Amino acid sequence: MGDSFTAVPSAIAGLGAEFEGQAEALAQSANGFSGSAFQIGEAFGLLGACDGALQKYMSMLNNTMTGLGQLAEVWAQTGSQLEQTAQQYQSVDERCAQGLSRIAAAE
Repeated sequence: MGDSFTAVPSAIAGLGAEFEGQAEALAQSANGFSGSAFQIGEAFGLLGACDGALQKYMSMLNNTMTGLGQLAEVWAQTGSQLEQTAQQYQSVDERCAQGLSRIAAAE
């Protein structure tokens, strides 16, 4: 076997679209989660005021939401990059096919 490989632009684009779709789903799920997670009411009661549990909870929740947002952004960027890669492969394939058809027509 040689040192070559085959890229299937449609499969790469499909993977990119999947990443972007999952990024949107994660962002929506995170928003739903944060909406209910931030509604704590009197959940911590006196204990929260005494040992700072409420502040710790809020800090962890904010960090979690920041991390989920960053993960969604990375997935969306990865999807976009995969789709650009697929377009580049498709362009190379088209240029090669045009070159081959010119060679065949010249013969």
